[in-house]
Amino acid sequence: MEELNFEGTRKSEVLVTIDGRSGAGKGTLVEHISEYLGVDYCSAGDFFRSIAEEKGLTVEELSEQAGKETDLEVDRRTFRKGLSTSCVIESRISCHVLKNYSDFKIRLTADLAERSRRVSEREDLPVSEACERIIKRDQDNKKRYKDYYGIDMNNLQIYDLVIDNTELSIEETNKLIEQALEVYL
Repeated sequence: MEELNFEGTRKSEVLVTIDGRSGAGKGTLVEHISEYLGVDYCSAGDFFRSIAEEKGLTVEELSEQAGKETDLEVDRRTFRKGLSTSCVIESRISCHVLKNYSDFKIRLTADLAERSRRVSEREDLPVSEACERIIKRDQDNKKRYKDYYGIDMNNLQIYDLVIDNTELSIEETNKLIEQALEVYL
């Protein structure tokens, strides 16, 4: 995990990180926490899109040719953003990237059926196709993060809070998070 041993001086006052798999609710939650705390938010996906644009590629083209160096660049940008600006950051591994620099590390989970339903709605796909994509992405990410960084995606020990929101509404999840933020921040 040497590649993720980024070091720096934190200038941000508040830093919250959110991890989760596709369809777990990271994007929805990052916006809520950002508004609740009055800070910026960003996604590792934002950095990936920036890299694609810088290289004159579409996101799909970069995805096809991206390797470890692209992942590391996304993670470096995530790290720099977290240290320089009070914000909330979401990705699949932002809590691992920012480690103890993060004030509050959250992991969102939901069962496969619920994540498939959400992705199906978001991307206007049949649920079965969304499910297939999620299974493949989960398998690819699990292997990649283990191979690249030694991260076990099933190990939840680094998180301050783990929420399974399979049966929670967005409002219920937001309320839980607000209560936790009052305690942790």
